[in-house]
Amino acid sequence: MKKPAPEPAPTPLAKAAAPVGKKEHQLPDFRNLVEEAVEGVLIHSNFKPLYANKALAQLFGYKKPEELLALPILRPLIPKDFWARAEHEYDDLIKGRVPGITGRMLLQRKDGSEFWLAGTQRRIDWYGTPAVQVTGFDTTAQMEVEKTLLRNEQRLRAMLEILPYPIYITRISDGQILFVNRKMCLLFQTGARHLLRSSSVDFFVCPQEREELLKLMETLGDVRDIEVRMRTGTGPTNREFMAEVAAINIDYDGVPAVLVAINDISQRKELEAELFKQASTDSLTGVSNRRYFMAQAEQELRRSRRFARDMSVMMVDLDHFKKVNDEHGHAAGDAVLQSFVKRALESLRQSDQLGRLGGEEFAVILPETNLVAATDAAERLRRHLEERPLVADLMAIPCTVSIGVAQLNAVDGTIDQLLHRADEALYRAKNGGRNCVEVAETPPV
Repeated sequence: MKKPAPEPAPTPLAKAAAPVGKKEHQLPDFRNLVEEAVEGVLIHSNFKPLYANKALAQLFGYKKPEELLALPILRPLIPKDFWARAEHEYDDLIKGRVPGITGRMLLQRKDGSEFWLAGTQRRIDWYGTPAVQVTGFDTTAQMEVEKTLLRNEQRLRAMLEILPYPIYITRISDGQILFVNRKMCLLFQTGARHLLRSSSVDFFVCPQEREELLKLMETLGDVRDIEVRMRTGTGPTNREFMAEVAAINIDYDGVPAVLVAINDISQRKELEAELFKQASTDSLTGVSNRRYFMAQAEQELRRSRRFARDMSVMMVDLDHFKKVNDEHGHAAGDAVLQSFVKRALESLRQSDQLGRLGGEEFAVILPETNLVAATDAAERLRRHLEERPLVADLMAIPCTVSIGVAQLNAVDGTIDQLLHRADEALYRAKNGGRNCVEVAETPPV
């Protein structure tokens, strides 16, 4: 009589699920967990399929695992360009050169379409035979997203490179520089490698300005047309410059960062300062011209009114100045005016504002000064000019001044009215013999 065929030995998965005792009955069905797993599981020996679960079969376009297991070899599922790498990885695992491999594998479905599998490979023992277990899932969609992000990043880098402004990207947490464009390297006269080892803190002359900029960024998300003082480094040969910056919060390589565009406006600021100086300064003496002096005086009058502060003015006229021009010439007269201004500034406070109204006539604004203190200041100025002659073209020319003083009063609606009262006092000083100080009469309220 024919003997019945022996039952096949249970697979490792079946052994794990086979009940042995009461405790084993409480264990989950491991085979079912693998069969119904979301991740694909494949076991092969030298690329001959030995086991595949449902998820793995579906990844390759098969309805059942049995269809995939019917393949004599897995080579049709591995793209030609990837085959050499697959053989090398298998060899490393079987020979124990590596304990496992984690990464992405490019594979091929039944219909010929390719997809990326992200997972792990490890060596196992399959019925006493070395084999490789592959566990993973399809990441093709994720790869496409990453490719799109990479293309966008490359496009962003290209755009930042061609922009006419220096640009850098800095990490918010510690200020580490993450990106610089070519214009940034040209501005700082150094290579990208050096700048990428720097912190944005090094770029600011005043660290407080950087902190204030970051606070604005926290509130607004982006800023523009902010003027800060920057420098190209901390060494003695590095230069400082005035910069106009625009900045915006971005996410760069997964970390919060700030993109900053710099415009070096040093030359523009110098030009603006020069134009302002030309528009506001008397070209001969260097003090405020009539127009700018009147604007300063109006501003000081409004401040005094707002905060109920004292304010006084002087009207100053050089005595017998026409005689200087007639006897020594106009060049000497100009030198006398310049020397007078230098001497007057020695006597006045830094807060006092001296202006030339025309010819040999000057005026002084005395903030926070009542009539008594203003009269004392005028006397000091008069004596300082009387003490020694002015020097003009190597000639000592005696020079004295007549001064009229007035304090801001409730009846002074404008600065012109206040200066007019001081001017009336000046005329009394000149008519009274010159080289003296006269105080304006206090008008009735």
